[in-house]
Amino acid sequence: MSNLNIKQQIEQYGFYELSEPDLLDILSLDNYKLLNTEERSRDNDEIDLPEKLNYSLKVASQYIKTKYVDPHWGDDSKFVKYTVWDGVDRDNQGWHTDMFEQYDIFFLFYYDNTAKETGGAIQFKWKENGIFEEKSFQPLSGSLFCVSNARGFWHRAESTKIQRRVVSFDYTI
Repeated sequence: MSNLNIKQQIEQYGFYELSEPDLLDILSLDNYKLLNTEERSRDNDEIDLPEKLNYSLKVASQYIKTKYVDPHWGDDSKFVKYTVWDGVDRDNQGWHTDMFEQYDIFFLFYYDNTAKETGGAIQFKWKENGIFEEKSFQPLSGSLFCVSNARGFWHRAESTKIQRRVVSFDYTI
């Protein structure tokens, strides 16, 4: 996997692992109380977020687009929305794809450390040579995953006992 660029790996495996610790300072999520996944509006975008956090999320979305999306998929790509939450909702604990959503790829940014003892893993599944393969990650603070919404790629989030703040940045390519 490591010999492939981001676009090649997304097309073959459906995900790509990155690290962006500088986004921690841009977003400053410690300054906000986030609604958990069961309290917030589904895919809320800007509805229940403070204005200053919305601004920071817009800056981060443009940073990701400029650094990762445009170089691999071109300037015609478009930012769609962001969603930020705390926790893991029940819908996301089973294998699923977001291919019916209005975006092609999304970036999951993790604000908190996870560990096997506390849960919170992100898992990916794809078919290779007719066999299902899986890969699991325990994201650390600053972890960023690019994920494909194309048919044939699945992901799920493991439940957790700890604070697990995540932002999804969604793009069409």
